[in-house]
Amino acid sequence: MLYISIRERQASLIEQNKASIVITRITRTAADGGWTEATSTLASQDVRIYFKKSRTLIINEGGYHSERVTKMIMKWDASVLPESATNLDKFTYGGKTYKVYDVKDVYTQGYIIFKECSIIEL
Repeated sequence: MLYISIRERQASLIEQNKASIVITRITRTAADGGWTEATSTLASQDVRIYFKKSRTLIINEGGYHSERVTKMIMKWDASVLPESATNLDKFTYGGKTYKVYDVKDVYTQGYIIFKECSIIEL
């Protein structure tokens, strides 16, 4: 099966330069006209953190702007959620604290083969 082979290659890629992280998840729920927050800590997960240059068209500046973005790849079954009004996943690695603001499930043959996350240093 092709998707299993790709999952194995992604796991190998993570292993080559892995970072072990522990995500702290803050969940907000509506209560009595406000919010209550609950914090939980997930089990350690191996990921690969990397930097990528990205070109973005900035209309008001009249051209393209290059910026460095921080990404993270995780195994297909990793526990991670994107930032939303009700969720915040964050972790500390290398003395820096990051939040996960986007999670993209990457598919092949209808199966998730890995997760690509955009992260921001807090």
